[in-house]
Amino acid sequence: MKSDQVNRKAAIAVAILLLLGAPAVSVQAQSGEPPSGATVHIVQQGETLFAIAERYGVSVDAITHTNGVADPRQIYVGQRLVIPGDSTNASVAETAPYMFQAGDTLASIAKRYGTTWQTLARLNGLVAPNVILAGQIIYVPALHKPTDGAGGTKVTATPTNSGAAYIVHADDTLLRIALRYDVPPWALAVASHIANPALLYPGQEIIAPGQAYSLLPEPFGSVEIQPLPVAQGTTMIVKVRTTAPVTLTGRLFEGEVHFAEEGGIYYGLAGVHVFTEPGLYELELTAVDSNGHSTTINTGLVIEAAHFYFERIDVPSGRTNLLDPAVIARDRERLDAARATFTPERRWTVPFQRPCAGSISAYFGSHRSYNGGPYTSYHSGIDFRAPRGTPVYAPALGTVVLAESLGQWGNAVVIDHGWGVLTVYAHLSAIEVQVGQQVAQGELIAKVGNTGLSTGSHLHWEMWVGGTSVNALQWLEESFPWPETDWRGIGG
Repeated sequence: MKSDQVNRKAAIAVAILLLLGAPAVSVQAQSGEPPSGATVHIVQQGETLFAIAERYGVSVDAITHTNGVADPRQIYVGQRLVIPGDSTNASVAETAPYMFQAGDTLASIAKRYGTTWQTLARLNGLVAPNVILAGQIIYVPALHKPTDGAGGTKVTATPTNSGAAYIVHADDTLLRIALRYDVPPWALAVASHIANPALLYPGQEIIAPGQAYSLLPEPFGSVEIQPLPVAQGTTMIVKVRTTAPVTLTGRLFEGEVHFAEEGGIYYGLAGVHVFTEPGLYELELTAVDSNGHSTTINTGLVIEAAHFYFERIDVPSGRTNLLDPAVIARDRERLDAARATFTPERRWTVPFQRPCAGSISAYFGSHRSYNGGPYTSYHSGIDFRAPRGTPVYAPALGTVVLAESLGQWGNAVVIDHGWGVLTVYAHLSAIEVQVGQQVAQGELIAKVGNTGLSTGSHLHWEMWVGGTSVNALQWLEESFPWPETDWRGIGG
């Protein structure tokens, strides 16, 4: 008799281990005992998940997430669904501000702060809860009030469910995830509200308790975008921390954002074109870890309108041939080859040095009309009015990638400073460098002139970031919110 009991216990232990070791599969719903105090709904004939969600005042996504429903269309009569939110709604008598970060959703914030997304939407008067942007401030329940130095209380927002978020892959098991974070499998199940450890599915979010708090899925630790919002014609900086080394890529404006690693942090710089329509855009970030697992997050960001001048340019009769589309195409071909340059080593420091003496005669972004035509072009750089022969200096350390005579641009130089940051110098009277030459900050590279499509002696200075022309004056400002003060030194 005693031997039978031992054998039964052994069989139960083996069964539990098999469940914990079962790979993630697509499932219809999780089963098991619901959390204490939770409402359980038994699916009736003719019911849909939408109707059930509407009845209880919660979202379809909340029910599918709580119950592990992979396909909201596949529910069945008699199925037991745990209705989220009843026992976790927090009092919102006191609130604290929270800034949305990349990868946040209203549902994920609600889960962390023990409430529902509907409560947050009502609290913040959100007409469109799905359209919340990185950098936007909302108010969340104030769940923690530590004493301040003056003996009073300071209202802050502390998540009720701290821990690192992990997205389940197809070959994952709860046991494997537990070993990854060195926590018991049951702790993962409790923190993640998993009723049945055997029923994991790809894409499911698991919370690893005791880990560094993060709203983003592994391997993302944090994502910062500066500045917010982003104006037309400016540089945007994306700073990403990960929990392990990854290969990181980005997509924005239907183009790629290149990233470079420095000091354990990944930096990506992107330029916003002058003619980018103001509005909401999506930044997509994809990290591939050493095992080949790919994790993608998306965040919305707002591009705001900038204010630009309008200029009419009257081209001298002797240079109207430079408006020929064939001349423009030849210049574009040569310059586009240089625009695509991306060097993973940062050679520059901030702020950049002014390239030459003289007053500014034309600002970046001005919409231009040539000889009375439409304002369909814009000024892609900064013009410094200076006499012919005025020295032009490199504003930062870099490598010369173009030094030749072009059509509209006249004598031109392009310098690669690393990380997709390049500077351009046009209408020069003399070029003092050659392709492949390394130049230091403040080194003579050229002299001011009046060559190409120019109406007088001046330096046209331009900056490209990620292949897009941006306002170079932004890079002369110490007050710009550069992510790291150590960008004043090379190599972090």
